[in-house]
Amino acid sequence: MKIRSLLMVGLFLAAGPIYAQKISIDYDKDYDSSSIKTFAWAETSKTSLAASNPLLHSRILNGIEYYLTLEEVREVGADPDIYVTYHTSSKQKIVVNTTDFGYGYPRGWGHYGRGPYYGASVGTSTFSVNTYQMGTLVVDVWDAGTKTLVWRGMATNITVTDNPEKMKKRINKALKKMVNKWAKIKAKNLPEEGA
Repeated sequence: MKIRSLLMVGLFLAAGPIYAQKISIDYDKDYDSSSIKTFAWAETSKTSLAASNPLLHSRILNGIEYYLTLEEVREVGADPDIYVTYHTSSKQKIVVNTTDFGYGYPRGWGHYGRGPYYGASVGTSTFSVNTYQMGTLVVDVWDAGTKTLVWRGMATNITVTDNPEKMKKRINKALKKMVNKWAKIKAKNLPEEGA
């Protein structure tokens, strides 16, 4: 029993913060997205990472462009069908972990089974406090003609790290989840054959 408890504690401590990325999609249901063939980037100096983290900024742009290219939407310098931009934000999260160590004897043990015995226990608890930066990535698509927002994808609970490769994987994972969710929404809204 002690070994099992120690293994559980070890796994718990090794896991660190466990936050699943949450993805949401919002879009204009009346907008004909089948006509989109070209895009251009829109500048958003306040919320993009171009100045504060140009490498991550580039990775986000490359990731978005990759998925647009898969949909056969190409970048142009002038007169695009849509403008694409992204925004980021982050906030600090505090996690308090409590770990209990100890053992006890249940009721009825002791005194060789004679009379009520209410057990005994010995134990200790440890606490650890960790802080994490949790990020949000928002991708916006604007109609170039009307300048109205027609699509928004949002990924929350992205754990921010100083490790460039881990951050790249987390951003790509968020973008892939957005694309997959959008594909399911589009498939669900296709008109039925013969209708």
